[in-house]
Amino acid sequence: MKRTSLTLAIICLTSMAFAQKASYKINTQSSTIKWNAKKVVGGHEGTINLQDGIIQIDKGKITSGNFTIDMNSLACTDAPKLTGHLKNEDFFNVPSYPTTKFVISKVDNSKGNPIITGNLTIKNKTKSISFPAKVTTTADGLSAEAKGVKVNRLDFDIQYRSASFFSDLGNKAIEDEFTLDIQIRATK
Repeated sequence: MKRTSLTLAIICLTSMAFAQKASYKINTQSSTIKWNAKKVVGGHEGTINLQDGIIQIDKGKITSGNFTIDMNSLACTDAPKLTGHLKNEDFFNVPSYPTTKFVISKVDNSKGNPIITGNLTIKNKTKSISFPAKVTTTADGLSAEAKGVKVNRLDFDIQYRSASFFSDLGNKAIEDEFTLDIQIRATK
């Protein structure tokens, strides 16, 4: 009898531990990524869509995950004619590299909002980036938000009008870093 009670208790505790782990599928329709790039004079902004993704949670905290970005959805919202140029070889070369990937490699939950570190792959070049995120979980969903995520385009061989490579650009130079505002919605 004692052995049966002990076995049941172990099964219940194990089940509770596993019940805290969950996978959330990213809702690509309600998730958004906005980008912002600056030039010496002015700048541009736009959007890009997620293609798919998954986030792993344990005890309400992100532990791992990944998502794929559909580069064909890249749009410049303040200058629509620029969209085609961003998709060509000068920038993202979308015909050759139609997706970009981000894979979480580490999550530091020691200071309130998590610091997410992961490998970003653009044009088959991978670089580790880190950023703080605000994460909220519910019984059946998750939302995560990260603002001002910095990406250095030179890490991905995007040199067009970079003052780091071309000294005679004057006010036509484009800053090497661009930023992303990421809003993720996911469900179990």
